[in-house]
Amino acid sequence: MNQRSLEEQLILEELKKTDGNISRVSRVLGLDYFYMKQKYGGSDYIPFRPAVGPEPIDIRTLGRPSFEPYVIAVKKAGCRWPEKFDAIIADARKKFDAGTHEMFQTPNDGWVVQYLIPRMTRAVARTFFQTMVPMI
Repeated sequence: MNQRSLEEQLILEELKKTDGNISRVSRVLGLDYFYMKQKYGGSDYIPFRPAVGPEPIDIRTLGRPSFEPYVIAVKKAGCRWPEKFDAIIADARKKFDAGTHEMFQTPNDGWVVQYLIPRMTRAVARTFFQTMVPMI
């Protein structure tokens, strides 16, 4: 096996480990970001494994084991949030901006899982979602 193919194999392994995060792989391996973006950021490279099958009946099963009770929405990676979660996500954003809850997402086999966790102590009110410009 030549040096070039070993390098290519290492890059592909890192891309898989980071769900296609080109920036992170560039930093970890000490490679030029723009080279990585040009070579692996094209439309022929899928940075995530597509979700297979329908959304589960109990969306909490897609959450991380200790965070299952806090799952509020799921979507297929690369897609918009389904309309049925619009009201739930809007409410979660208000709670986040009020400083009473934290929001975060994790990937899971082609799904993006949205969590909402109550804070133990209230944080200062934020304006992150209040100042967002709605996308059409």
